[in-house]
Amino acid sequence: MPSTQEFRRRIKSVSSTKQITKAMEMIASIKMQKSVKTIAQARAYIQNAWNILHLLSEKILSDDHALINPKDHAKKTAVILITSDRGLCGSYNSEVIKKLTSFKNVILETEGTPTSRIQDLDSRSGSQPVWNDNTIDIIAIGKVGAAFVNRYKIGKLIAEFKGFENNISVEDVIPISKLTNGEYMAGNYDKVVVIYSHFISSLKQVPVVKQILPIVEDHIDHPELWEGNNVILEPEGTPTSRIQDLDSRSGGHPVENDKNNTEYKFEPNPDEVFDGVLRQILRTQIFGAILEANASEHSARMVAMKNATDNATDLVDELKLVYNSIRQGNITSEIAEISGAAEAMK
Repeated sequence: MPSTQEFRRRIKSVSSTKQITKAMEMIASIKMQKSVKTIAQARAYIQNAWNILHLLSEKILSDDHALINPKDHAKKTAVILITSDRGLCGSYNSEVIKKLTSFKNVILETEGTPTSRIQDLDSRSGSQPVWNDNTIDIIAIGKVGAAFVNRYKIGKLIAEFKGFENNISVEDVIPISKLTNGEYMAGNYDKVVVIYSHFISSLKQVPVVKQILPIVEDHIDHPELWEGNNVILEPEGTPTSRIQDLDSRSGGHPVENDKNNTEYKFEPNPDEVFDGVLRQILRTQIFGAILEANASEHSARMVAMKNATDNATDLVDELKLVYNSIRQGNITSEIAEISGAAEAMK
């Protein structure tokens, strides 16, 4: 049976750990509140900006244009993978990485690669899956995702960015946007997607795959997380946030406008308008994904640290209970020895 001194040492150690996790929980809570406020203010703009871009692409571009005509089987895909720079955030990073691996498997299966050949076991990887093809290029935002790609060779890591957890601005994503957009327009990629964790609440975050190029209507694998196409352009080119007009003849019920029969006027010309809008909106999509990921990360870390603090509290209580039992037993034993010695001296 361990001595009482050892139990005191363990209780002190666990209590110190509890103080650390409690402090980390409080810091993550403050960061989460700030991140949630930021994404709550920006989400409607980011999502409706994409709806405007999709609407403009349908009106301006031809059906066979590279920006709106996705390939049936993408030869090479660029993936912007958003994870964290640090750990201690529960299953946040592992869920995003699982999304990446499942996306990779779908690509290989679509191209006809047998599922038995998708993952090769390498003795050096500790029986972990290793992918040996170059069907995807990965731009990693966060150290955890970059480390996973480098270790398991799930794709070719072409760029790594870090330090996006706090105080990020749209200007910070310009290099990423230029890299992906330029390579796509040059024909080096057939598809550009973003894999990140979409924030729903402090207890729920959903990893998603969002396609930003080519421009398609079904661009996210969880469409329920995306606001509907509730933005149109009036004939004069003025944006409005409502596609439903209340008509007194309908009894106050919404009536959808017919977008296909609406004529649009662009100044100075459609190509210049679309070129300017395209760059800005694609940047906001990457920026929005990072904001969603930051809110998800801080929420996951707050919950993980709260669970760790609660577990430390329970462990301290258990250790104190055992410590008191051992201490009481030692006291009883000492009293018995003294009583026995006193009786022997009579």
